[in-house]
Amino acid sequence: MSMKNVRYIIYLLVIIIVLFACSVGFVLLLKDSKANEVPPVQDDDVSFIAEKDVIDIKSIISVSDDFGRNLDEENNGAFGYLKFDVKNNTGYDRGFQIYITKNDLDEKEEINAGYITFYLTNLSDIPMSGYTENKLPSYYDLKVISDKADSKSLYSGIIKGNETLHYVLRVWIADNYVVLNNEKKFSFEIGARAV
Repeated sequence: MSMKNVRYIIYLLVIIIVLFACSVGFVLLLKDSKANEVPPVQDDDVSFIAEKDVIDIKSIISVSDDFGRNLDEENNGAFGYLKFDVKNNTGYDRGFQIYITKNDLDEKEEINAGYITFYLTNLSDIPMSGYTENKLPSYYDLKVISDKADSKSLYSGIIKGNETLHYVLRVWIADNYVVLNNEKKFSFEIGARAV
């Protein structure tokens, strides 16, 4: 074999080794990038945890916002008071949404939703965004959820992987509501989901 042929064989071997090394590197890089991909969001990535998920308000008494912000019990349905948790069931950060869905009642038996006031805080009674203004939102002020048209958003945020957030929701009838002898009611379900 001539020296020229030996060089060609060496060049060919070097090219084959380089191509093989590049192929292995590419496969490892692709595998590593797939391992770091965040899986798509599923509704059950976030859980709502509470003793109950339905709140009923009766037209027993109407109160001021100052009084309502300090509620610490339901008082036989005169007010809504609920401590609950939102838990991320994944190891990834997730967007989440706390929402309510109004239960249908006979119009004659239902309190006008414009008088139902909401106040959402953490366990330290620090109000969440949207609940710090002088005028707290009524049911009508809450935003409708575009892909869940029968529900309204109480709050949206980010929850870290495997984190649990703690909240308190207080609900009452605004003090400009005239309480009459015939008892009326406002009822809704509360939940949370990943978005």
